[in-house]
Amino acid sequence: MKYKIHLIAAILSSAVSTTFAQTAKELATKHMVDSLKMAALSDYATRYPFLRQGFLATDITGGRNVKAELNGKDLYAGEMNITRVRASFNIPLAQWGKNTVTGTVSYQQTHFDTHDIQSYSPQFTAKDQSITKNAVGFTASYSHSDSLFNHPVNFGGSISGLTDEFSSIKRINYLGNISVPIKRSQYSSLTVGLVVIIDPSAVAPVVPFISYWHKYKNSDWELFVDLPQRIVVRKQLTKKSWVFLGSELGGSLYFFDLNQPNLPQNAIYSAMEIRSGATFEYLVTKKLVLGVSSGLYSTASPRLFDHNDKPSDYFAKINGGSAPYINFSLSFLPFIKR
Repeated sequence: MKYKIHLIAAILSSAVSTTFAQTAKELATKHMVDSLKMAALSDYATRYPFLRQGFLATDITGGRNVKAELNGKDLYAGEMNITRVRASFNIPLAQWGKNTVTGTVSYQQTHFDTHDIQSYSPQFTAKDQSITKNAVGFTASYSHSDSLFNHPVNFGGSISGLTDEFSSIKRINYLGNISVPIKRSQYSSLTVGLVVIIDPSAVAPVVPFISYWHKYKNSDWELFVDLPQRIVVRKQLTKKSWVFLGSELGGSLYFFDLNQPNLPQNAIYSAMEIRSGATFEYLVTKKLVLGVSSGLYSTASPRLFDHNDKPSDYFAKINGGSAPYINFSLSFLPFIKR
């Protein structure tokens, strides 16, 4: 009888040990796979900064000549300097199957300093102007990977809110996108797609995009054509450092509460921004990247319009030339599991 008990105990002990060993092996394998995925995503994020977990940046723009118009008439001319602090952080919220939900929180503070002003209207005094604007943004994004006609395809959508106060959200927009990978090889890739924008201040409701990457053989140079966002080349300098050269297109939006007769009380200023120059980045730690960039800064389609109107119905605009800029940044490669 004792022999049978000992035999059963041995069998149970062996089964438990085997199960524990298998579980430990599965966990170790999963951990290794997750680590490899995270390492690959981190490497990818060194090439595509929008994939990074978050960043903090300071922009300093030198003086550029600007000229303002109000209702089609000259208002003033002067020289403007811009100092801007930007921050953003991405947080994976949920993931199941081929679906992912991500939240993004962003903050921007911009200081405009206009001096050497020449006024063309009694409505505007010829004295230095100093304005600081703040904006906080919240975005929830959803993405889904699937196939269509036996070809991989990615769908996505997002809802964003922007405000300069804590009591309300002043601007909400919706985006939907679809992207289709056309080709992928060791040295090149091509993806095309469409973005649908539901926002009164959008320049166009539908924007096509193309993302092309090419790595030159036997070279540390890479080409990125991500239209309409950027055209840059990247060179790996060392294992922990690299440089980007090219141009990038961005945008800015600010809220103005105007207390002037015959002008809208609640107005929005929007402009497209073009930066052309060089960016040097250095991997300080496994996930921390320091960067510095410099070049020329310019704006396109800068307009001030009523918050209920479209940008084409603007009542004021500020035109200006290019100016040198310098940017200092601190960014984080992905470290939260996606």
